[in-house]
Amino acid sequence: MNSVAKTDLTFQKFTFNPVTENGQVWLTSAELARALEYSSSKSISTLYSRNEDEFTPAMTQVIEVMTSGNYRKRIRIFSLRGAHLLAMFAKTEVAKLFRKWVLDILDHQPVRDLKAKSPTQREIDAHNINSLAGHYEFFYSAWKEEIYPALKLLGSPLAGRLSDRFQDGNAFVTRLKQDINRRLSAGEKPWIELK
Repeated sequence: MNSVAKTDLTFQKFTFNPVTENGQVWLTSAELARALEYSSSKSISTLYSRNEDEFTPAMTQVIEVMTSGNYRKRIRIFSLRGAHLLAMFAKTEVAKLFRKWVLDILDHQPVRDLKAKSPTQREIDAHNINSLAGHYEFFYSAWKEEIYPALKLLGSPLAGRLSDRFQDGNAFVTRLKQDINRRLSAGEKPWIELK
């Protein structure tokens, strides 16, 4: 996917600013929302959440980025294949054109023959930690937004004890994911062999 040039990533009059992660091109939720003519990235999050089981870690990830003022922000990114799948669920008028545009780009990309080569242990480890991090992100979000406030309201002593565990777990999983993904060699990406 390294051969995708920035000029190739202009849909209609919108030019994407791709994120390069593990040697692959990714598009942010915010930019996908703009290209698909949604009012905010929340619409993209909703589309993804409703169809999460159809995405693989090779199609979407959550990464941490630095914003102005050294503020760390977690954002969801989509590979070109993930963006195409996301657009399959979109109901905007431009979604059909967007799907065709993404397929045209993918048609010009070298296809990795997954049958010719088995994944390396690094690729398997990266796939597994990315999947675990995705699950943990869901659990942690549910904890912060729903479970913790309910336990605190009930005056449960578990609220404080579990809060520390969830925060620590989130920090450990995030750090482990970054470390394992950094170990991928050039040309490697997170994947597993499906049997």
